[in-house]
Amino acid sequence: MERRGTGIIVDLATDRSSSAVSQIIAGLHDRIPLSALTTPWTKERHEEELQGNYSQSLETSLNHRNQNDQLFRTVDLLDQSKHLGPHHHPYQVILLSNVEVTPLPISCSNTIVSEDYIDLLFKAKTQLDERPGPGCEVQVLTSLVMKKFWEEVCLHLFSPLTPWCVWGVPVEDQAPSVRQPVAPGCIEHSVRDYLRTVGDPGLVNIWRSEVIPNHQFNAGFHDRHGGVSQFGAVASMNMVYSIYKPDSLLVVEENRRRLAQAAGFDPASMYVTKAEHAKTIWVVGTDQPLKFDGLVTDQAGLTLCAAGADCCVILLADTRTGAVGAVHAGWRGTVQMAVQALLATMSRQFGSRPTNIRATIGPSICANHFLLLPEEAKPLTDLDPTLTWPSQKHPHLVHVELVRANVVQLIKAGVPEKYIDTSNAHCTLENERFFSYKRDGKPFGNQVGFISCRSKHS
Repeated sequence: MERRGTGIIVDLATDRSSSAVSQIIAGLHDRIPLSALTTPWTKERHEEELQGNYSQSLETSLNHRNQNDQLFRTVDLLDQSKHLGPHHHPYQVILLSNVEVTPLPISCSNTIVSEDYIDLLFKAKTQLDERPGPGCEVQVLTSLVMKKFWEEVCLHLFSPLTPWCVWGVPVEDQAPSVRQPVAPGCIEHSVRDYLRTVGDPGLVNIWRSEVIPNHQFNAGFHDRHGGVSQFGAVASMNMVYSIYKPDSLLVVEENRRRLAQAAGFDPASMYVTKAEHAKTIWVVGTDQPLKFDGLVTDQAGLTLCAAGADCCVILLADTRTGAVGAVHAGWRGTVQMAVQALLATMSRQFGSRPTNIRATIGPSICANHFLLLPEEAKPLTDLDPTLTWPSQKHPHLVHVELVRANVVQLIKAGVPEKYIDTSNAHCTLENERFFSYKRDGKPFGNQVGFISCRSKHS
């Protein structure tokens, strides 16, 4: 993923002494490359920048720096990058402080003020996440004594998708009172507690199905609201952790906790698909495959979840045995008849009969926006010719009815049509309440469908 620059987060909160501030700012000057050199903030320089005059060489800028003046201003790199070549990435500087800082020791994109250190970094991350385009690299500049603290906070707030590092500046004559605000063994717990305060969990929406008996099963879908994810395409209720997504594991776990709280199940009992776009089904309690698109159980209280972002998410409930299943069926899974594989596994493992099955399909991309090559869609065309039709705009492609294809497969497997609910199959691309891979691109968020058995007896 092409990066959109580097975020420089400068910690002026943990040690506000003028000596520490000046040494940390000096450390910033040492670490930013010449292409991001800071220059003295003078009236003449201001007029040059307003006129777009960047002809002064970086070497001359360095010679003109006033070493006795702590008031520096970062060159407007978005404009200066024209002179630095196409591979230059602009810097965004964010200052962290627990009191208002006046005057600012350097020019910056923003100053964040909070008495909570985790809140400071989370809000800085949020500002970087809200910038348009792909993610950026993150560098945190602090005093050496605070380096390990910020490293652990970063570890819990950033995912592997975001390259980050913490620079510790040795501060001479630092006061002994400057120490980590949270004990090393308690930082993860503190981050979890903090994430519970972010946003509004009351915005979590649960979409139920009328065909699945609510007194016997806890089943439904949700939209993208009410979570703590901040990066545009995954905000705010992303339910899948991946090295390719910008959410840390703790952020995803908090989103899952909020869903569990809103839907009324135990998050510790939650199992989520690890999609491979095939038809592997995991029987919960047996050895777990590395990848699986569906999962089944007949144990009450276990919540099965299938994740999607355009792909069909299908939930099955057996009113006779109490067995449940959930499956992710994208076009590959639909072509391979993953939902029939799910039903067959429930029949083989738990004695489920198709006539006792209740099924519901969640938000999925509609046929108006989903096209395949005719040869890719052929198994579905053979299943029912009305499931595909030629595209007028793209004559070499065909539109594909993924939702209806799964309905047809369930009917052919013996599930009564009246017990198959598609009322929640809103088009994910058209409706921005839901995540959509096709609309949002990478990285993208995932919603889930969830189901558990409350009681084996109807």
